[in-house]
Amino acid sequence: MTSVTKSSHSAEDWFEIGLDRGRAVDHQGAIEAYQEAVEQDPNHFKAYMNMGLRYGKLLMNVKALDSFKKAIDIKPDDPIAHYSLALTANLCGLTDDSIKHYKEAVRIKPTYAEAYSNLATVYYQFKQGKDAIENLLIAQKLFDEQGNRQMVATAQSLLQDLYNEFNMKREDFPEG
Repeated sequence: MTSVTKSSHSAEDWFEIGLDRGRAVDHQGAIEAYQEAVEQDPNHFKAYMNMGLRYGKLLMNVKALDSFKKAIDIKPDDPIAHYSLALTANLCGLTDDSIKHYKEAVRIKPTYAEAYSNLATVYYQFKQGKDAIENLLIAQKLFDEQGNRQMVATAQSLLQDLYNEFNMKREDFPEG
């Protein structure tokens, strides 16, 4: 197989190579291609996002965090970038960052049910029952509006567990 010189590929070419390598489950090869893409185009948002995802697949969460932060620097109003950073921050034990970026994701996209659901989970980890329930109620409503019956059922079951654990009831949350 003939190797092609790096200079013969554009940033977009490298991005596409990264996608191909990712589909082939070559996470490290995909990362290398995305690194080439951002070397040629430091504002290649999708390359940073995909690099973060591939780092996550390799359980290299600190590097994934860095990639998602760079993506947010490029597109600060992208809810998926904030969601991805929040998820990874939580895995790294950076709870305050996780909460901050989940909140930013739902500020940007108020219908982001998954972000509300994950935010509820982070609050639950720290036994903040009221905050967990409030966010899970919002998630449940949004999942219902989006027709995601499986997630509605899951949220209802989790809410019942939360009400029991924190000695609260549905009526304690008139806004939800």
